[in-house]
Amino acid sequence: MNKYKLLLLKFKVKYLPKLAKPEDFNMILRMEGITVGKGTIFYGPNTQTIDRQRPWMLKIGEYCKITKGCTILTHDYSRSVLRRAYHEIVCEAGETIIGDNVFIGMNSTILMGTHIGNNVIIGAGSVVSGNIPDNCVVAGNPARIIRSLDDHFERRKKEYIEEAKLFVRTYYNHYGKAPSVSKMTAFFPLFLKRDEEELKKYNVNTKWNGDEESEIIVDFLKTSPVYDSFEAFLKDALEGYSKGDIK
Repeated sequence: MNKYKLLLLKFKVKYLPKLAKPEDFNMILRMEGITVGKGTIFYGPNTQTIDRQRPWMLKIGEYCKITKGCTILTHDYSRSVLRRAYHEIVCEAGETIIGDNVFIGMNSTILMGTHIGNNVIIGAGSVVSGNIPDNCVVAGNPARIIRSLDDHFERRKKEYIEEAKLFVRTYYNHYGKAPSVSKMTAFFPLFLKRDEEELKKYNVNTKWNGDEESEIIVDFLKTSPVYDSFEAFLKDALEGYSKGDIK
């Protein structure tokens, strides 16, 4: 029965991707012997290359976000070059481990034997090998640490408000009107009153892929808004702005 279920899931993911659920691909990997933690999401699973040759040597943690076009390897075949050059077989093996709460940007490659810690952000197009410690941001080919997660958090906090204003201005430029609260996506903590009823009133989406809605709401309620109201935020974002200008 499991064999047929596996074949059905593979068919669904490959040929009917719009009907496939995120958990379908996770189930395929688990049925093939790969460890995949709770809450992990593969975006565009039909674009992913997940090496199944040594499934017991691949472990992916909880609440990871693995975006389109990524490759995760559990082996290489470089031994073929060595055999032809030196006429001796020298095999290879390495356990590939991805920790909890890891974001892997589009078209990245995780090489055999890579160990990625917890709370790591990997930039798009990176080629990752070796040991990546907890709480950092890495990018490049070969990937290297570009900043700590603490530094990245402080940087994003500073850029967050200006990016929210840009979001409003480009929306206004496109539609000729300001966005509603519900259209502000994850910028809502800048201006919304810390009240769970406010989330319901404005139909704010707190059901995010690979996240726990209850935790999102609790974290939101613990913080304080930057602006007194949505109107105050819009005034700041659009003050002195004319349609056609992007500032």
